[in-house]
Amino acid sequence: MPSIQEPRLRTASQQFLMSCEARNLSQNTIRGYRSDLAQLLEIIGNDAKVSEISHSAIRSFLASLFDSGKSRASVRRKLAAVKSLFRWIDEEGLPHDARILNLRTPKLEKHLPDVPSQKEMERLCNGESSTACPERDRVIPELLYGSGLRVSELVAVNLSDFKRVDVLLVRGKGRKERLVPVTECSQVAIAAWLPVREQLLMDFNLQTDALLFSVGPRHSFERLDVRSASRIVKRIALAKGLPAYHPHLLRHACGTHLHDNGVPILPISRLLGHARLETTEIYTRVSTGRMLDVYRKAHPHARPSR
Repeated sequence: MPSIQEPRLRTASQQFLMSCEARNLSQNTIRGYRSDLAQLLEIIGNDAKVSEISHSAIRSFLASLFDSGKSRASVRRKLAAVKSLFRWIDEEGLPHDARILNLRTPKLEKHLPDVPSQKEMERLCNGESSTACPERDRVIPELLYGSGLRVSELVAVNLSDFKRVDVLLVRGKGRKERLVPVTECSQVAIAAWLPVREQLLMDFNLQTDALLFSVGPRHSFERLDVRSASRIVKRIALAKGLPAYHPHLLRHACGTHLHDNGVPILPISRLLGHARLETTEIYTRVSTGRMLDVYRKAHPHARPSR
């Protein structure tokens, strides 16, 4: 791509977005960059030359975002878009303030999930489910909680992914594969579902390797999707007098309860397929927070030591 001499910010942004298209970046990423850079143009000005934009100007842009009530996550994303633009500008050999690439990314607020107790998870997973297909639907919370699966991983499970009845091959984010244990409770639920599954396939003359699927009106068949699985979890929880749990909360419960019961962080991280150990450390904070809640309830007049 020919270099641009002393480009205006708008021109550089347009060239950068074209290069993103040429590199086959996802359309969602490109749309995000376009939106975030449009906001930068609105604040900095279309006619500003790239070489005239200082890191102080970018810091002022970020401050204006905070002042307008944008969340840290939103500001982080917009700064990432700006850095991607200036990284491209640097690669093109165009004059710019190199300090922009060293701007510190705002830290995210760390919200601790309100994790259900072990008794609540037992209540959710045990007993019959008053849903359209109770044998199938009991498998869903069992694998989400028992093996710590993401809901997207759950709906992608095939029968051929079971290496043994107690070991499951999971394909996680970035197509990374991991082996996870299948609990005895999950094995019982799957064993109860399999004959029902086979009968449905025979009745409707269907074939699939998908563990979980649905048969709709006029014998329409489809693998269970994320939205349907999420809806089933919420329906089961509400029917049992529990809050409308989101599937990811069951995964948080898995990690937290394992840590509560003495399992080290590293095995939990491997089980859940976390790319970074820091992600798993949230469960140590959840466990500590739960311990403090119990202490405060037992000692309502006690003050924390300084």
